[in-house]
Amino acid sequence: MTLTASAAPPETPPPAAGGPGGPGAAGVVQRHLAAAPELEQAVWAAARSAPARLRAAAGLLLAAVLATGLDWASSLAWLRGDADPADPGDGMRVPTEEAAPAAEGRVAAESAFLRNEAEWTNWCRRTRTEAGTAGTGLGEWHAHLAGVLADLRRLDRAGRLDAPAGSVFRRLVELHQRRLGLTPAERAQASWLVSLAVLRTAPRGPFFADGPEALDRRLHEEAKYAPATILDQMPDLVGAGTEGRQPLPVRGAPLPLAGQHADLPGLAQVLLARRSAYGTYQGPLTAEELGRLLYHSAAVTAEKAMPGAEASLRVRPHPSGGSRYPLRLLAYCHDVQGVPRGLYLHDPDAHALLPLDARDLTGELIPAVPATDPRLPATKAGGKIDAAGCPLWLFVVADLTYQRLHYGLRSYRLVLLEGGHVAQNLSLVSTGLGLSSVGLCGFYDDALHAALGLDGVNSAVLYTYLVGRVSGPATPD
Repeated sequence: MTLTASAAPPETPPPAAGGPGGPGAAGVVQRHLAAAPELEQAVWAAARSAPARLRAAAGLLLAAVLATGLDWASSLAWLRGDADPADPGDGMRVPTEEAAPAAEGRVAAESAFLRNEAEWTNWCRRTRTEAGTAGTGLGEWHAHLAGVLADLRRLDRAGRLDAPAGSVFRRLVELHQRRLGLTPAERAQASWLVSLAVLRTAPRGPFFADGPEALDRRLHEEAKYAPATILDQMPDLVGAGTEGRQPLPVRGAPLPLAGQHADLPGLAQVLLARRSAYGTYQGPLTAEELGRLLYHSAAVTAEKAMPGAEASLRVRPHPSGGSRYPLRLLAYCHDVQGVPRGLYLHDPDAHALLPLDARDLTGELIPAVPATDPRLPATKAGGKIDAAGCPLWLFVVADLTYQRLHYGLRSYRLVLLEGGHVAQNLSLVSTGLGLSSVGLCGFYDDALHAALGLDGVNSAVLYTYLVGRVSGPATPD
């Protein structure tokens, strides 16, 4: 995919009273739009080729992100939300016809970046420097945007905006991209390229290369506890709270679920019967089956008292370091009787489903998982899965930042361990309910995150589970 935007953007019409921020922001927005074309053109006019236009569009966007003053993780979430029309970051839904172009742009960005990581990481360093230097094209653009955002924040504090200042600013950035002639796919490509360049401070090494500098070796070594450093490594935050969890906007009333099921078979029986099922997944499931699966796998089932603790702790059917519970379960219900089709967040305290997205996600989920993608051959380790009629997809999501605030480098080990605890529960309870299931760790992370509305930075999928009734063989694992 190449950028085809023209080098001469059309004249910007004056904003209407219903423009970004509403009537209270009209003055600031109009002054901004009057000054912006000349500043944009100082960067854009020299971009004659498609690669140069891509770098110019990405540079203008990076300068805008730097103007927000967000930290790196929030910047990545901002950029990736901007690249994903299903998650504009301000509680608004963008037309679903832009979902396919956004996926095209994300794939194009990954391809361009991975072909030359060194070039793009160096570009990011140079662009940051230019954006912070007065007198340069990006420097003047950055200073102008920082001033606009400061004005919007003052209006926000005075209660004169119809949306938070950050959301209004974000809409202005998209307006500039549209004015430059960028298509939805091109806007997504620029956003994802910038996010990848911000995240990667150095090119990746070969995927299977081993040695002391391999990332997994370094993480394992640097996350070790030692007597000489244990006092500095002990967690210093008390209680769970919500800091570090990506907010997931709920769009509808909670849907209560069925709870405890007294007729499940014994543990020894389900341990011996559990299998990963490949083949054709079919429905329907019932809301009662879904409720019992989630209740026995991940719902709050009791409280326990801890010596010296001021309050009792609510516990679930799986262990969690410090009772932090950094995992959440998302459920895409495609064919569950009594549950409208859509994406839900499981609320473990109320044991209810919270609606997140009413779209049919099958077309986005199937190609995001190689085992379910009919275009790809079966792997040696497993088999193919026909998931077109799969009634239930479950996603074990780790709130990485939330856990890291408490456990530092040790947190990644802990979320992976807890993911295994939850996955085993899902497998065993599915078996006990007479259902087939399979856990899949092979998926295109960012494609799956985009489909589910996750930023992939603060909150990311660890495991994908398919649950249903399968015709075909089960593998012996």
